[in-house]
Amino acid sequence: MKPWTPTVRRYPHFDPVISVDEAAAIATNPTQVAKHTFYPFLKYNEGWTAFAKKGTFGRRKDRPIRYAARLDSCIYSYYRYLLSEPYEQKLLAEGLTNSVIAYRRILKSNGRGGQSNVEFALSAVDAIRSLGNCCTLALDISSFFESLDHVRLREVWGDLLGVSRLPEDHFRVYQAITKYAYVELEEAYERLGFYGEKKDRHGKTRPGFLRSLKEMPIQLCDGRSFRAKIASDGGLLSIIKTNKEGMGVPQGAPLSDLLANAYLLEFDKFVRDLCAKVGGTYFRYSDDILIVAPISVEKALEMEEHVRAAISALGKGLVIKEAKSAIHRFEGGNGRQNISVIKAFDKDDKPMPSKPFEYLGFRYDGCSVFIRDKTMSNLHRKIASVCRASAIKMVKRYQGKAADEILEMADLERLIQAFGPVEDFRSKASDYRAWTFTTYAKRASRAMGTLGKPIARQLGGLRRSIKTRLAAELQRALS
Repeated sequence: MKPWTPTVRRYPHFDPVISVDEAAAIATNPTQVAKHTFYPFLKYNEGWTAFAKKGTFGRRKDRPIRYAARLDSCIYSYYRYLLSEPYEQKLLAEGLTNSVIAYRRILKSNGRGGQSNVEFALSAVDAIRSLGNCCTLALDISSFFESLDHVRLREVWGDLLGVSRLPEDHFRVYQAITKYAYVELEEAYERLGFYGEKKDRHGKTRPGFLRSLKEMPIQLCDGRSFRAKIASDGGLLSIIKTNKEGMGVPQGAPLSDLLANAYLLEFDKFVRDLCAKVGGTYFRYSDDILIVAPISVEKALEMEEHVRAAISALGKGLVIKEAKSAIHRFEGGNGRQNISVIKAFDKDDKPMPSKPFEYLGFRYDGCSVFIRDKTMSNLHRKIASVCRASAIKMVKRYQGKAADEILEMADLERLIQAFGPVEDFRSKASDYRAWTFTTYAKRASRAMGTLGKPIARQLGGLRRSIKTRLAAELQRALS
């Protein structure tokens, strides 16, 4: 393993910015950590509207994200590092290194860089194609991070350290990550005068941020203001909330992903053994479970029941969603397989007789790999939104000019760059975070070789779509 190196974030939070050396000195000192007072997490909801067919409304989805204060984040990061080595050793000993694939650095076959969703999806497709006649079981754990039982998590933590009682410093971090305190971001900003009523470009009053992110202070307030305005010392009611549910860790904290993975070690071993008996392959990307096995439909349905029972027995508090579960049957070889849906449900738990096989943002049709339809539809929604906003700005900037004149001056390359990382691709590696949709798709097409040729075609009309949509939005803004 690489040595741990601390990173001091410069996002707005309650604590002051400290040097990397200061952060490292505290995070690596067990005595200091054991008596450390952790700030509340700041919480916001990462929301999006789920894909829906034309004429229908998509269901709103929200993922709660909580991010820690700077020094706290360094401490969580260091304890993740301490627990990573024993966890990796357990995976290696159990033959699970290539099965548990999320939140870990797994080197490519050439040893250059880590694998991403692209390589993981390709491995799954290769497994299907190599077997020819087989079944796939795609299962999804419900509310994964929010459902981790604290008592069981403490046992898992101790198992990684090889102790029955956690050392004081580890216990302090365990308490901070389980019985965590948090503050709603907008409530905190409102108390501190950074969020409130303001007028939008149409002159209407609405709630919003009173400063841009660039103008926001890195330390949101000093200790006195924190106590008075956030923690209730000044006569105001405290807006600090505490997790008292006995379950759940904050998604977004540097340590939570490793704990979630380690929580399922016994379950992973069980499914590994289940697959080994029939010559199958097991993949788990966080809460997404995929089994590829050369078994009959009857055996696949039986295996699904075993996996559902195992998650309840070995993953205390966890359940598998019915809505996102699917079983497919693949038959044939020579580069083409026929696919049939054995069992699948929509978001309302209604059977879906034609659900495609999808994994980690890709669709496999038995012959080729595509970026999944939902992702492409969401991209075109984003194109519409970005083009609308850009058209309004350009009309104001180039007053008196016609739509076609403005269109000629538009920087389409810059617009394309506005389509940032896609929802399906959230690698932990920092060099992937700045990828745009096009860099992601082009890389996927190259990595998948002949299987990924359709991905290049999916991108073929992107520039034309942007130009057409921008032209329409310019006409709309001018009317």
